[in-house]
Parts: sequence; structure tokens; C-alpha cells
Amino acid sequence: MECPYKDLFIYYIQGCLKPELELGLGDDFLGNWEEDGYSFLFFSRSAHKTVFDLVRTNPGLLLLLDNYIMPYTQWQQDHDQILDIGGFSVCAPWSDHETPPGKTRLWMDPGVVFGTGTHPTTRDCMLALEILYRDEKPRRVLDLGTGTGLLALAVTALGAESVLAVDLNPLAAKTTARNVELNHMEDRIRTVRGSALDYVQEPADLVVANIHFAVMKEMASDPLFLRGKHFVLSGLLRSEIRDIKDAIKALGAVVQQEWEQESTWFTIMGKGPAG
Repeated sequence: MECPYKDLFIYYIQGCLKPELELGLGDDFLGNWEEDGYSFLFFSRSAHKTVFDLVRTNPGLLLLLDNYIMPYTQWQQDHDQILDIGGFSVCAPWSDHETPPGKTRLWMDPGVVFGTGTHPTTRDCMLALEILYRDEKPRRVLDLGTGTGLLALAVTALGAESVLAVDLNPLAAKTTARNVELNHMEDRIRTVRGSALDYVQEPADLVVANIHFAVMKEMASDPLFLRGKHFVLSGLLRSEIRDIKDAIKALGAVVQQEWEQESTWFTIMGKGPAG
């Protein structure tokens, strides 16, 4: 089976699309990446007329700024890479890779979302989860800032019974839901589009957050963020890790282990105060 993605036709738009507008973009529409009031519409074929009509019928709300054509292999340079991370083997659904003995295979179709497992923070989170599940068996898990859903898949494979995977970006949430289906984990993983801040107080035995510093800092100001929970927190730079450690220690949390990659990226694992 070949990779289904070839060239990407990308339209850069000022403004955000309502979900109902995306429904009329046709079968070639791959998804919409929203960022700070701007939208990047991805298509598998040229969609000039579709996008021009979209902008024309929404004057004052949407403005086409630019468009690009890019090979998928340039956008997702690791789209065919087989990743062996700890006890996991992460591969694309179009791969004919055989799972090595003793490894758990996770199917991963990133689409146009970043999060294939190559980033140091993702890899360290997966290793941290493996270590945690050797001694503990958290049943209910919050995955805040799920991206492509890789960490939600990993924690489910390790034994979690109920996972809530949250991402603010609609395309990330859509991609996660697709990967949950590929791995037949729909009965244990629920994917929602929303702000991580709105789910901080959800009941859980473990919270996993590989997320922007500003969001994590705000989450860490909530006394219920880590109460009664194990945690794996990542996505933090050297200049940010001290602030987060100070904030969660003020909540009564204990950092049990720390990872550092490339003298730049940090991941911490530990336990929050008793509930």
C-alpha cells in the first residue's frame, strides 16, 4: 500500500472557518489548521474555485492571503519512517513493516499534523509512560494537547481503560480520532476538540500534557490540576522548566524523574498531592 498523500495544495486565509463551512469543501479537503486567527486549508488537489467561492461568500470574515503547492514528503519528512520507541513500534498504515518481536505496534497516520513521534519530547513521554506503568496502573487518563493522539494510543496499549484526548486545534482532534479508529481503540479513547484549560479538573489517575508553556503555566495555577494524579509533563524548554517545577511543587506535587534532550527539551514525571 502506498502513501495516499502526494502533493498538498495549501490555502492561507485570514479568519477562522465555522465547522459548517468545512463541510462544503469537497472530498479533496484534508483539513484546516487554525492558528491565531488564521486558517491553513489543505487539499489533495487544486481547489482554487472552491476556496475563491468560500472567500467570496464570506466577505469581511475570510480573506485569501496566499496559496502554495508542496510535496507531502516535504511537509511530513518522516511519513514513512518506522519508529521503535521503548516497547513500541510506530508505523504508518501504508507500511508493510513487520512488528519486531516483543514490540507493540501503533498505527500512526499523521495526515498534515505534526506529531509522528520523532520529536524528543514525544519520545521521552512514551518512555516515561512505560516506566510509570511498570509499577502503577492508572486507569483514567487525561491527554491534554494530544496532537496526533500518539500518547493516548501508547497509554491505552499500556493498560489505561479510559482516555480523554483533548486538543484545541480541530485538525489535530480529527487526526487523533482517525488514529484511534486505525488502532481499534474507540471503546477506550474519547477525542474532543477543546481547550486543555477546560479539562484540568476532570477526574483522572494520570495527566499527560505535552503542550505549550503558556498553557501549562496556567494549568499549573489550578490547585486541582494534579491532585490525586500521576503526571507526565513535557514540551518545556530549559528556560521554562524551572517555572513549571516551582509551580507544581507549590501545589504539593513531587517530581520523581526528569529527562533532558539536546540540552533543550525537558520532560518530568511525578505524583500530585493526595486527593
